[in-house]
Amino acid sequence: MTQQNFDFEKVQKKIQQKNHRRGILLVFSAVLVTILLFLAVPKVLNQFFYNPTGQNAYVEGNQYIFDRQIYNELTIPDYDMTDLTMEQTGIGTYQINETYRSKYSNQTIGTKTFEIKRNKLYLNNSDFHYFTPTFSQEMLPSNQLADTKVVKADTALAKSNLRENIKPLPKSTYVNVNLVFKADKSISAYQEWLKLNTNNVNTLWQAVRPSQKTIDDTNNPVVVGFNPAGGFSGIGVGIKNEKQLNDDFPLLVSHLADTKQNQWSEEKRQTTHFKSLLQYLIKNESFLAQDPSKIQAATLKNVLADVNKNGLKIYGVTLYLPAFELEKILTDDAVKSATVTKVDVFPLTSQSGQLPGFAYPPEE
Repeated sequence: MTQQNFDFEKVQKKIQQKNHRRGILLVFSAVLVTILLFLAVPKVLNQFFYNPTGQNAYVEGNQYIFDRQIYNELTIPDYDMTDLTMEQTGIGTYQINETYRSKYSNQTIGTKTFEIKRNKLYLNNSDFHYFTPTFSQEMLPSNQLADTKVVKADTALAKSNLRENIKPLPKSTYVNVNLVFKADKSISAYQEWLKLNTNNVNTLWQAVRPSQKTIDDTNNPVVVGFNPAGGFSGIGVGIKNEKQLNDDFPLLVSHLADTKQNQWSEEKRQTTHFKSLLQYLIKNESFLAQDPSKIQAATLKNVLADVNKNGLKIYGVTLYLPAFELEKILTDDAVKSATVTKVDVFPLTSQSGQLPGFAYPPEE
């Protein structure tokens, strides 16, 4: 038998080549795992935080827009959100910019810039500040109200002064006004009051009186209401499951009404719409929870329970109407107080010019 020579160098070279290939494979695997982690981990972590650009069961994306529009209708009488931009700047972190204008106006009146950072909302900048003193004062706890006789005297004088200020205005003048009634009204009673006291007036918002137990944790008055037309204006939102949305929250968006709902009375339609506003926000409470200054789900549940038990009662309204119509309304004893929030003078050919569809008082 012949003896074969053992080539140690050749074997060593093969081992080195195998180790080299193994090293390359390990490096490649490590790079691949790092890339996958870099791509996947943020997505996984983002699932633990509120995502305003995400979708829910009803909207195609950017659910914050839909949530915000619903909340705005519930809490802001006089303004529309006309633009909103969102940008993700980190894990669970988003920059949001909102633009607002007065209803029936194309003029921007202010913007708000927020940062949502891991389920907490921070206000970075704002030149938009909405106030509802007429409604807020009405909802103050009884121990914070002024003497009744003084209040009556003040409101009567304010109404008289407002009438005197309105009289010289051109007939083409329109105003937004917040009215509070001396006694709460049902929807049907308010509709009857409109017919008796006004002509072609547009009701933009109706303030709903909840019980005193619905005051929030900071003891601030809770001002809530709704648009009787049953839908928000401003930015359109893509709804991907219209039937499901209307089944779960009937008449939340008025144009989704089915044949049966279109036959309901106006009182039932408006009550259903208001309750759906509350129910939607309660179900989507993650939108509320990120911002303690918002009305929280627990308070909204109390409002809903109160409406279910006692029915829907409105104590005030926001109207858009000719100034001379407001002058007439202010003589009605049913009106407790009024605050004009916007004045529009349309550029007609003369102060005697008239807008179509209105019966104007004779010239003096």
